[in-house]
Amino acid sequence: MIKLDINCDMGEGFSRSRLQEDIGILKWITSVNIACGMHAGDPHMISSLIEAAMRYRVKIGAHPGYPDIQGFGRRSLNMSVREVYELVLYQVSALEGMTRALGGRLHHVKLHGALYNEAAERPEMAEAVVRAIVDLNEELSLYALSGSALVEIGLEYGLSVAEEVFADRAYLPNGRLAPRDLEGSVLISKEEQMEQTRQLVLTQQVKTVDGGSIELAADTLCVHNESPDVLPFLVELHKWAEQNEISIEPIQFA
Repeated sequence: MIKLDINCDMGEGFSRSRLQEDIGILKWITSVNIACGMHAGDPHMISSLIEAAMRYRVKIGAHPGYPDIQGFGRRSLNMSVREVYELVLYQVSALEGMTRALGGRLHHVKLHGALYNEAAERPEMAEAVVRAIVDLNEELSLYALSGSALVEIGLEYGLSVAEEVFADRAYLPNGRLAPRDLEGSVLISKEEQMEQTRQLVLTQQVKTVDGGSIELAADTLCVHNESPDVLPFLVELHKWAEQNEISIEPIQFA
């Protein structure tokens, strides 16, 4: 039987904005990536989502990004390797500490935005990220873009790594995500998202923006909470999974 983990980035507002919307999505996913307060989020959002994730038995992850609130963490800040190491160490430490204080356990780390994309491309940055995780808690898992440098280096350092694919993002021929300023880079409709998900889950392949096709390992599927059709998509995804004997469950690393 095929097993599928579904993850979603959350806590990317401030105070109580989007909190109830995020909590409404939790029962449809198996992993949550909680913003750590640098690109978005605040202590109230973080603690509320940790508590809600524990109620729904959803795996809790840290979602660190660049300290760039105005740009939502999607702009490169040209940080040094040392600065990236410190940035990730600081944010993951905060999420792990809050999760433990509230009675839970941090499960994984998934980077956000420009930091995610750059660590996927640049081995020296990927190594800084991985060293921060290992130095803090080598039992944490890493969610990383399928086929990227971050996957390779995470495995080299002995981390459990989940290769991530996206239901709602278009792909370049090299396996990277299409830049958001490229027309068609975000798949808006539920139908488009379901078609891409079927490809990824059943064939481990995906169509690219040039009309070609590439192979990608698909351990965990990311959905975005700001997508207009996110809830209808998740409902249909669960129904499709049941019809095709696909088990939606958290990743269980050996």
